Amino acid sequence: MNILNSSVSKDEEMTQEETINLNEILSKYLYHWPVFVLGLILTLTIAFLYLRYTKPIYEITTTLLIKDEKKGAPTQDILNQLDLFGGSKVVENEIEILKSKTLMAEVVKRENLNVNFRSEGRIVSSDIYSARPVLFQTLDMKKEYFGKEFNLSFPKDDQYTLEDVENNIKITGALNQLQINKLGTYKLDKTAYFNKQKNRKFTVSFINPDVVVANCLANLNITIVTKQSTVLKLTFQSTVPEKGKDILNTLIQVYNAAALSDKNRTTQSTIQFIDERLKLITGELVEVEKDVEGFKSSQGLTDITSEAQSYLENVKANDAKLSEVNLQLGVIYGIQSYVNSESSQEKLPSTLGINDPVILGQITQLGELQLKKINLLATTQPGNPVFESVNQQIESTRAGIKANIQNIKASLQNTKSELTAYNNQYEGSIRKIPGQERKFISIKRQQGIKESLYLYLLQKKEEAALSYASSVADSRVIDVAFSPDTPVKPKRSLTYLAALVLGILIPVGYIYIRELINNKIITASDISKYTSVPLLGELVFHDGKDAIVVQVGKRTAIAEQFRAIRTNLQYIQGKRNSGQGKITLLTSSTSGEGKSFVGTNIAFALALGGKKTVLLELDLRKPKVSKYLDLNNKIGLSNYLIGRAEIKDIIQPSGINENLMVIGSGPIPPNPSELFLGGEIEELFAYLRHNFDEIIVDTPPVGLVTDAQILARLVDATIYIVRYGVTFKQQIRSIEKLNATGKFPKMNVVFNGVQQGGSYGYGYGYGYYSDDITRKGIKLSFRELFKRF
Repeated sequence: MNILNSSVSKDEEMTQEETINLNEILSKYLYHWPVFVLGLILTLTIAFLYLRYTKPIYEITTTLLIKDEKKGAPTQDILNQLDLFGGSKVVENEIEILKSKTLMAEVVKRENLNVNFRSEGRIVSSDIYSARPVLFQTLDMKKEYFGKEFNLSFPKDDQYTLEDVENNIKITGALNQLQINKLGTYKLDKTAYFNKQKNRKFTVSFINPDVVVANCLANLNITIVTKQSTVLKLTFQSTVPEKGKDILNTLIQVYNAAALSDKNRTTQSTIQFIDERLKLITGELVEVEKDVEGFKSSQGLTDITSEAQSYLENVKANDAKLSEVNLQLGVIYGIQSYVNSESSQEKLPSTLGINDPVILGQITQLGELQLKKINLLATTQPGNPVFESVNQQIESTRAGIKANIQNIKASLQNTKSELTAYNNQYEGSIRKIPGQERKFISIKRQQGIKESLYLYLLQKKEEAALSYASSVADSRVIDVAFSPDTPVKPKRSLTYLAALVLGILIPVGYIYIRELINNKIITASDISKYTSVPLLGELVFHDGKDAIVVQVGKRTAIAEQFRAIRTNLQYIQGKRNSGQGKITLLTSSTSGEGKSFVGTNIAFALALGGKKTVLLELDLRKPKVSKYLDLNNKIGLSNYLIGRAEIKDIIQPSGINENLMVIGSGPIPPNPSELFLGGEIEELFAYLRHNFDEIIVDTPPVGLVTDAQILARLVDATIYIVRYGVTFKQQIRSIEKLNATGKFPKMNVVFNGVQQGGSYGYGYGYGYYSDDITRKGIKLSFRELFKRF
């Protein structure tokens, strides 16, 4: 049962100690409440100014669907069936294309984004975009004027003036007309806002388009909505929402135009090839028809024999096959030239008449690889390792195409040889026909060959033209660019919240660092942390002119604290012997810690309690007691110690209480410490013990001289004065050493000068003592307020 009670008691003690520490920490920060007020005012003011003059940034968003056969469902509509030259899209590649410098440079060019148009405000200039009075179209600007600002004004409704005062440049020109001058080539067109805005002041600056492209790409972000979809989300951050919308919409337009152009490259090459062949065949066909007509007219022929007709039909069919083979050989030579060319800008060859799916797939793959390389060159440096893989794939595909071309070429040449042999056989048979008929059949055969080839080319041209006309972009805009009304940066609520947090954290950090680097005693816990010497009492800071704060009828906090010390001192001194007074010594670490003040008031408190008390001013170097009590100090302890005065001569009334007597220091001697070594001081203390109840001895600081240590052997108790903000923490360790040596009997500490107003947990109940309210008033003085910083 005892063990349980002991355990509970310890837990309660620990809980109480933790609560006290928490209260102490909170009180420490609450004491510095003006710092928090100032911190909050500063941070909230900065936040307000930041939000007031920082341009808001809006996020513009659009969504784009990419038709990717690898991720999306295949469609079988008629347009896809007619797309003879189309290919699949890879979403990741399309993202890189959308983020390429080539496309963004075209956007900058179309929207004239390299011209910065601003309107002067009261404090800052604002970027105007949708409400511009004129549209500044730049065609070719001189690079030396990039980054320079010009003042734009409109002296007349059809004139403009650009002026650079710093460089003494002034240019006047006409609106809605092409301008060519020292700035370059440009044009200013009126907008619908011209009449409303023409009288305002504007500033125009020209920016390097490459810089604008880089800035636009930095603000552009493209992501895939989900892994399973081919929908892209394009976001662009801009201070002008309308400009951001135009950039995204134009970017998609440029992207679709570039995709269609690339998609129709092969089709255009095929149509061009067929047109060239048709021109040639058309001319040849016309000549052959004229020959037929002329031969019939000259020879008077109307019909040929059935045998000749059979030969003619066979020769025509064989010649048609031979023409087709020759056409295919021409296509093979074109493919061979394309493959052997190292230029990535070479047009894709026509594959007309080639039905081998292997070589067709290889040509398509080679074109895609070259396009991939072109796109990479737009966004990546040529030395990047990624090109090594692409180049290897291109070379491998070239080698495959070359091998297949040789096989197809050999096969076509064999076929051509066989068809030529058939032709020779048929021609030998035709030679047996009479001469006139033979000549007619030969001319008629040429006509049939040309007609077959002409009809074949026309059919292929129509197929290619239909494929070209039905080509559509492999993307579709789901949502056009839009911007919410709320900016993404800066966010007002988040900014004020951050300011509020900083307004608290900065003062906390300031107070923490201040306490961290502080090496002086601030709290009672600082004393208990460095020494085990008990705390006799605490005294609040007294800033009055009166040295005696303990008076009859006064109920101030500091007076009550002195009365508490008086009571505690009685317990320390213990039971008294009859006719023997108790001697209490007061000392400190250094000067200015309030020994004389504390000693004087303790002596007066004892006298008020009915104790016959004497106060000794033994600080012979810097005596203050006599000054506090306004006493004559011409004869005192120094006179007695050198044998020039008697004890009765140096004892004098205090003048404030009949129970309080004072022994002043007397004239300051040259050797105070040596005076305490004689027997006179022992005789004096013996006399005082027999004639007084309490003897209070004010001595010099123990940390500076040895007077207190010399006198310590003659006293009953020791009071060590520690002052708030004056005594160093290192000096508290010396108290522990002195206590451990036992040189000072019954040592106790008095914590003096604790700041009023609740500093670090020392409020002492101001408001309970009515005299404090009368003296201090309800409001803190400016001086006390300043101390809290």
